[in-house]
Amino acid sequence: MGGGARVNQVLAALEGIGYNTNVISYDGTGALAFSRLHLSIKSKLVKLSLPQKVPKILKLVAIPFLIAVGFLSASKSAVVITHSPGITSGFVGLMVSRLRGGKLIVDFTDLKDNDTPQSVHDLVLRSAVLVFAVSRRLERSARDVGADNVVYLPTFIDLSLFPPGKQDGAAIRDSLGLGQRDRVLGYFGSFSRVEGLPVLLDAFTTVIRQLPRVKLMIVGSRNVGGTDDVGRIVQQLGLQDNVLLVPAQPYARVPALMRAVDLLVAPKVEAPENEAADPVKMYEYLASGIPCVISLVGEVARTVQQAQAAFTVKPGDPRSLSETITLAFSDSPRAAAYAARGRRLIEDSYSMERATVEIRRAFGDIGIHGPIEETDGFVAWNVTPTSRTNRRHRR
Repeated sequence: MGGGARVNQVLAALEGIGYNTNVISYDGTGALAFSRLHLSIKSKLVKLSLPQKVPKILKLVAIPFLIAVGFLSASKSAVVITHSPGITSGFVGLMVSRLRGGKLIVDFTDLKDNDTPQSVHDLVLRSAVLVFAVSRRLERSARDVGADNVVYLPTFIDLSLFPPGKQDGAAIRDSLGLGQRDRVLGYFGSFSRVEGLPVLLDAFTTVIRQLPRVKLMIVGSRNVGGTDDVGRIVQQLGLQDNVLLVPAQPYARVPALMRAVDLLVAPKVEAPENEAADPVKMYEYLASGIPCVISLVGEVARTVQQAQAAFTVKPGDPRSLSETITLAFSDSPRAAAYAARGRRLIEDSYSMERATVEIRRAFGDIGIHGPIEETDGFVAWNVTPTSRTNRRHRR
């Protein structure tokens, strides 16, 4: 589901504060289905899925249906949180908040999708009593269209999911068929073209000539439109013996798989969507305490460079990437120092606890105090548009 990782973060933060949440989810790329389930004690999910091949005009029928579901799920004066200003998320949330006389909060995490008219996008942002912006660029964008109350809320991480150390790393390697003496480079995420996987594979052809026993583990899939055929590229470059392709995994398993690698890599290329919003993946890499190599794209990459918390490379440059990967594997003390700084950076600036404090303060400023029993209810929207200008990644 689009924005799924961020939605999970916000839900976890709300639960930590004490709120109950009804999540209304729309997936325009799945099988035809309508389902209800409990995500947790405090969160319930209602999900509508439509096949990707359904004509776009018919998918518009989902909008009044989602508004009706939201109206029935929300109490009077409910607080409605949308995960974007898009037409199938923000516009639906705006209608529900008006019908119920409630407050609209927008979690602004990405660029405008192709299906949403600019006028609708801007109206949703202007109508919100609070806009959380995941990056400074999106913060400025929201203010430019007239949003009154914009709060910078970057990606945040539940550090309990990323315990320090690699206690079970050896067992995980055995289960994956990786040798204990192998140098393992890891990539986690989607195969979207903005992720730069062809650049990584090109660079890796040089790395394996320079270092012995190097393996590349790629965990992910072609889960969105506009993706690279990674399997085909691996075949074309003759990397079958050195690259392990692992299908996309449940989120809870990702931290454990990370502990099986020696070095994490995020080879993003220059693209508007990479500048607008930082992927959760970058923060998870840093939280893992494992040395990282990342492209200098986006706000977090520049912060990391200033903090000397990871090895950084020029985006889209296979030579720079191969040289830096080789350096990171060869200079263990430097890599360990960078990894420790990366973990501290997340602990100090991007933790769940820090974000929870900011959410509490922002809610208090708009008159929302205390847990759900003392207010009127929440409806959160996790909605996948039928197409997007940018599919950020798995998370």
